[in-house]
Amino acid sequence: MLFIRKLLLVAGWLLVLFAMLQPFSQLEPLKEPESLEDWQIPSRLSALSDVDQKKLLQRLAYPRADIAKKPLPDFNAIADVNAKKQAFFSYLRPYVRQENQRLQLLREQLLDIAEKKQKKMRLSIEEYAFLYSLYEEFRLDVAETDLASLQELLLRVDVIPESLVLMQAANESAWGTSRFAVEGYNFFGQWCFREGCGMVPLNRAEDQFHEVARFESPALAIRSYFYNLNTFHTYESLRQIRAELRAENRPLQAEYLANGLMAYSERGTEYIAEITAMIRFNRRLLEDG
Repeated sequence: MLFIRKLLLVAGWLLVLFAMLQPFSQLEPLKEPESLEDWQIPSRLSALSDVDQKKLLQRLAYPRADIAKKPLPDFNAIADVNAKKQAFFSYLRPYVRQENQRLQLLREQLLDIAEKKQKKMRLSIEEYAFLYSLYEEFRLDVAETDLASLQELLLRVDVIPESLVLMQAANESAWGTSRFAVEGYNFFGQWCFREGCGMVPLNRAEDQFHEVARFESPALAIRSYFYNLNTFHTYESLRQIRAELRAENRPLQAEYLANGLMAYSERGTEYIAEITAMIRFNRRLLEDG
């Protein structure tokens, strides 16, 4: 077993390699290549057969090709309020759905593996490599995979309701018209902390050093948002609410999950109430998509 663990832990090097390529490693999840040929497999993964390597990469990849980058529309130029909102939703919705599709696919594979573990069935080396890759990606320090570790991973590998994502984006970016959205595809007010990593806020205090992250595409901004909510400890309450809904076999309603955003804004409960009210007020437009 010790030999297998050592063999499989090298899968984490795949994640480390990509993390090194990230301009804002504390914000952005791993970038996905356009095809399997674009993956650079570290030599330490040579312990896996070519077939198992390909299976691993297919497990981790997005189910569909990356969405082409589109320029941000001038939402200020749209006079009709509902038309402006629909245009904003239409612009971001494909990226949100792409991220949720990947999370759903990963989750389904994890549930299959968890069922095998419960039945005390043997996992393949490629399945172990898949698990350790996800432990790395979702920031879980796990020495040995067991049912408890799998359950903790399942708390993080899950979808976020589309309406919650879109409403937070609308709130944080003033419906795609803020300076940070226009100049850096930052729809969620996400910060970074390395000089030159983003845009300096005009009202930043002298004793502060943060910048507002700049993203190369809307896809990266969406991925970063999902990564933050599914990974960092500040949003454990959101993940717990989601898990409770799952356990009760109830739909993942955005209004419920919004209660886990207390740490997202200094406004706390007022912020949650505002996001919830926006979801309810714009429900018809959100469902039209």
